[in-house]
Amino acid sequence: MKSLKNIPLFILFIMLSFSAKATIHIINVWDGYFQFVPTEITIQLGDTIQWLPYDAPTMMHTITSTDIPSEAETFDQIWQAPADTFFQYVPQYAGVYNYVCTPHEISFNMIGSFTVEGATTIEENSYSSFILSPNPATNYISFGEENIGLPFRIYGLDGKVYLSGYTEKQIDISILQNAVYIVEIETGIMQTFRFIKQ
Repeated sequence: MKSLKNIPLFILFIMLSFSAKATIHIINVWDGYFQFVPTEITIQLGDTIQWLPYDAPTMMHTITSTDIPSEAETFDQIWQAPADTFFQYVPQYAGVYNYVCTPHEISFNMIGSFTVEGATTIEENSYSSFILSPNPATNYISFGEENIGLPFRIYGLDGKVYLSGYTEKQIDISILQNAVYIVEIETGIMQTFRFIKQ
């Protein structure tokens, strides 16, 4: 079992800062044995699935959706050291979500699934058109005019908070160094996005 002292402090901080309404469920990407651990998990609608490295990635993997509810957003995350430390997905529909590591699905049976229980959709969350744009970004990011006034924080991969406040029509990111950042927005549940500043 992996001890908490081996998990970077900023990930623990992010996990602890999430709203009490939602739970983060961890799935480890185990490079050494080509497995997702656990391979199956059941969560509640509104919870977050977060994939973390169980050991240091030494090769490329993917977290790629294969058979998921028809209304759900697909995902296809490339997982490769050193840039990728975690990936999050917040299901918006109940049902079974199957996913694979495309390079290792056939040869090592690297597959996983999670089941989402609850109402058909998240009705209490009226912020339905969350699209971070542009991505990559140079001077600003936006989440759409209908999502103004929501609390946000922008983290670096080092765990440091670089910007925080409330969303406006555009969030000025010109002071950020060129790098990968994570932005969290509170909408009743915490929503997390990754973007590249260039």
